[in-house]
Amino acid sequence: MSSNNLELKKVLGPIQIWGIGVGIVISGSYFGWNYGLAEAGYVGMLIATAIIGIMYVTLCLSLSELATTMPHAGGAYAFTRRAMGPLAGFITGVGVTLEFAVGTAVFTSGAGFYVNFLIPQIDPILAAAVLYVFFFIVHILGVNEFATIEMILVTISVAVVLLFSFYGMPHITAAKLFEGGLIPGGISGIWAALPYAMWLYICLEMLPMLSEECRNPVKDMPKGIMRAIYTLVILAFLVVTVTVGLGGAAGSSPEANPLSYAIAAGVDKNSWLISVISVVGLFGMLSSLAGAILAYSRQTFALSRAGYFPSFLSKLNKRRTPYMAILVPGVLGFIFVLMFDPNRLILIATFGALVSYIMMNLSLIILRKKEPNLARPYKAPFYPVVPIVCIILSTLALFSSVFSDITFFFINVAIFAVAVIYYYVWARYRINKDAPEERFANELEEYTVIEELAASEELAVAATKIE
Repeated sequence: MSSNNLELKKVLGPIQIWGIGVGIVISGSYFGWNYGLAEAGYVGMLIATAIIGIMYVTLCLSLSELATTMPHAGGAYAFTRRAMGPLAGFITGVGVTLEFAVGTAVFTSGAGFYVNFLIPQIDPILAAAVLYVFFFIVHILGVNEFATIEMILVTISVAVVLLFSFYGMPHITAAKLFEGGLIPGGISGIWAALPYAMWLYICLEMLPMLSEECRNPVKDMPKGIMRAIYTLVILAFLVVTVTVGLGGAAGSSPEANPLSYAIAAGVDKNSWLISVISVVGLFGMLSSLAGAILAYSRQTFALSRAGYFPSFLSKLNKRRTPYMAILVPGVLGFIFVLMFDPNRLILIATFGALVSYIMMNLSLIILRKKEPNLARPYKAPFYPVVPIVCIILSTLALFSSVFSDITFFFINVAIFAVAVIYYYVWARYRINKDAPEERFANELEEYTVIEELAASEELAVAATKIE
């Protein structure tokens, strides 16, 4: 199939990039991060939030360079494919697909519980199924339609997080903040909280996958990415502090709706804000759900277009949206909703994410050394400190699930082992060299071969002269 028939429509600007970035993450402020409180307490959770915040800021700086250098839908896969070859690219792509497909399951599960909280007569699983179908339809219509809905959802969601924070601040008490001790679980408690702290930022790394759909990726992508992460860091510290300061670390951790619980416990159980947060919390879940579908569909589309996944997953409809890449992983994600609790799914999603973070930052370092003259419209500042810090913190977080649930740590390892076997048995024989990411990577390989041939010819000429 011609590569021209597999190109996505360019419709996005910097404000939309910011909106999609914050929107895909915003549900983490409403639900998910609170599972880390039981072990870490307020101080430990704040430390975990700061560690992961630094990790994501450094990641975003690295991504801004990589995304402007390689503006393809493949995103993480495209970066590592260019730097380290097809297997590394595929493994990174699997990590991203796993992160977002499972993340979609977490967001949908959370949204289903919010619907059930608002209307108890509606079963949360039924609500989740209806939401899945609705957003499948929205995404199949096209990215521009999705971006419009996302901007509305994210604006409302961010506004209510700020309202919750400033409304609750005067009612914060030291007794609630330090309930159960400063750091109940010690160092291992902080470590165990890292995957849940990631939920305050996770999924932002999907933005480079939209480079192919940006009107001007060189200018728009770095602006959108960095504005989004700075917004999320501020929101993360506000939410953790106010929620615990009102509801207490021990009381808020098991709640599926921690912000509403915090207002009820620390301000007034009949407060008007409880209903507002519950409704808008649902908006936040829907915003993240919609963004996660966009992310996994683009990564699946790119890997299919390049031949790693079956070709039917890269089919486009008349609106040039990858409808099969939306539907198939989405159905698998819904199966996860039926099988696992959200706090366990988070451990799978974060593991896949962290694998991709390590690989992307390694790619940045390798490409700087291997291709110093590669066009880089944006360069990550403080190189090589930025990628090295991100690699160290990502590796630290990668092993955090050992402290949370060692069974899921080994499940994650097994998933990637199966992916490697699949690559060697099936995928490597079907790579499409006409796909943009593969074509871009092959330019380097061809250039390297030419250089090696030229060098060997020069050596041969020199040897002949000596003789």
